[in-house]
Amino acid sequence: MKRCLFFGCALLLLVSCTKRPVSPSKASRRAIDTIYQKQIILIQPHIDSMCAHIEDSIFRVASDSILKERTQEMIDLVE
Repeated sequence: MKRCLFFGCALLLLVSCTKRPVSPSKASRRAIDTIYQKQIILIQPHIDSMCAHIEDSIFRVASDSILKERTQEMIDLVE
Protein backbone atom coordinates (compact mmCIF):
# COMPACT_ATOMS: atom_id res chain seq x y z
CA MET A 1 0.00 0.00 0.00
CA LYS A 2 2.82 2.42 0.91
CA ARG A 3 4.67 1.59 -2.31
CA CYS A 4 1.58 2.26 -4.36
CA LEU A 5 1.09 5.62 -2.64
CA PHE A 6 4.77 6.50 -3.12
CA PHE A 7 4.73 5.63 -6.82
CA GLY A 8 1.46 7.50 -7.27
CA CYS A 9 2.93 10.64 -5.72
CA ALA A 10 6.15 10.28 -7.75
CA LEU A 11 4.14 9.88 -10.96
CA LEU A 12 2.02 12.91 -10.10
CA LEU A 13 5.14 15.02 -9.52
CA LEU A 14 6.69 13.92 -12.81
CA VAL A 15 3.51 14.60 -14.78
CA SER A 16 3.01 18.02 -13.19
CA CYS A 17 6.35 19.35 -14.52
CA THR A 18 6.07 21.58 -17.54
CA LYS A 19 8.58 22.92 -19.99
CA ARG A 20 6.51 25.69 -21.54
CA PRO A 21 7.21 29.25 -20.43
CA VAL A 22 4.60 30.69 -18.12
CA SER A 23 3.74 34.33 -18.59
CA PRO A 24 1.51 35.98 -16.02
CA SER A 25 -1.69 37.58 -17.19
CA LYS A 26 -2.98 40.96 -16.13
CA ALA A 27 -5.39 39.36 -13.65
CA SER A 28 -2.70 37.16 -12.10
CA ARG A 29 -0.35 40.14 -11.76
CA ARG A 30 -3.10 42.07 -9.98
CA ALA A 31 -3.71 39.11 -7.65
CA ILE A 32 0.02 38.79 -6.95
CA ASP A 33 0.29 42.50 -6.18
CA THR A 34 -2.71 42.35 -3.85
CA ILE A 35 -1.33 39.35 -1.94
CA TYR A 36 2.09 41.01 -1.70
CA GLN A 37 0.63 44.26 -0.37
CA LYS A 38 -1.43 42.41 2.25
CA GLN A 39 1.63 40.48 3.43
CA ILE A 40 3.73 43.65 3.62
CA ILE A 41 1.04 45.38 5.70
CA LEU A 42 0.98 42.39 8.08
CA ILE A 43 4.74 42.20 8.62
CA GLN A 44 5.52 45.94 8.49
CA PRO A 45 5.29 46.53 12.28
CA HIS A 46 7.66 43.62 12.94
CA ILE A 47 10.13 44.87 10.33
CA ASP A 48 9.97 48.40 11.73
CA SER A 49 10.71 47.20 15.27
CA MET A 50 13.63 45.09 14.01
CA CYS A 51 15.02 48.07 12.09
CA ALA A 52 14.71 50.34 15.11
CA HIS A 53 16.51 47.81 17.32
CA ILE A 54 19.28 47.18 14.78
CA GLU A 55 19.62 50.88 13.98
CA ASP A 56 20.09 51.74 17.66
CA SER A 57 22.79 49.15 18.19
CA ILE A 58 24.60 49.79 14.90
CA PHE A 59 24.42 53.57 15.34
CA ARG A 60 26.14 53.36 18.73
CA VAL A 61 28.92 51.14 17.41
CA ALA A 62 29.39 53.19 14.25
CA SER A 63 29.42 56.53 16.06
CA ASP A 64 31.93 55.21 18.62
CA SER A 65 34.13 53.93 15.81
CA ILE A 66 33.96 57.23 13.90
CA LEU A 67 34.69 59.19 17.08
CA LYS A 68 37.77 57.04 17.78
CA GLU A 69 39.04 57.50 14.22
CA ARG A 70 38.55 61.28 14.29
CA THR A 71 40.20 61.54 17.70
CA GLN A 72 43.18 59.56 16.42
CA GLU A 73 43.40 61.81 13.33
CA MET A 74 43.39 64.90 15.55
CA ILE A 75 46.15 63.41 17.73
CA ASP A 76 48.19 62.57 14.63
CA LEU A 77 47.81 66.14 13.32
CA VAL A 78 48.92 67.66 16.62
CA GLU A 79 52.03 65.46 16.89
